[in-house]
Amino acid sequence: MARKSKAFGEILKQQRAEKTHEKELEKLQQKLQKGPWGDKVAGTVTNPKGEAKMSEVLEEFVEPYLSSIETPVERKKLFEVAVVAWNLSLMPETVRQTMIDKLIQESMEGADPWIKQDMRKMIDELIARKQKFFTQHKRYVIDFQLEDTGSGFHLSVASTLSNPFAPDSAD
Repeated sequence: MARKSKAFGEILKQQRAEKTHEKELEKLQQKLQKGPWGDKVAGTVTNPKGEAKMSEVLEEFVEPYLSSIETPVERKKLFEVAVVAWNLSLMPETVRQTMIDKLIQESMEGADPWIKQDMRKMIDELIARKQKFFTQHKRYVIDFQLEDTGSGFHLSVASTLSNPFAPDSAD
């Protein structure tokens, strides 16, 4: 029996990865359509031509923090905080601080003040990172899906095509 070449194996692996990616995008789109955005987000999970893949941008955004992550649960929490910080960075400065205060107050009610302080610090660091290294990206992240692949993870991201909540001159 003839042995399959290494290149053929790589092609099959790539095809399986592409099918998995397509399925993940379909799942994310279905999740979004069932959520508060409803049918307003139909088609937003596809990768528009000429635009950066937000999954790649978001992975690069959190890259400095990934080395301290030990579990898939911690990775998911990191991406959740990163998405919040990303979206907050797109808001005008006058609104941003109020939103951060409200977010920490509501989501961390009863938490130790030190933990709240650490969360604010991390959000502020991520916002500063976004504004320093990712200024060209003005798309809000609507949702994401993170899948553990065993040897790593796969990220699918749904985002707006532009910043629909602020004028072009916003932060």
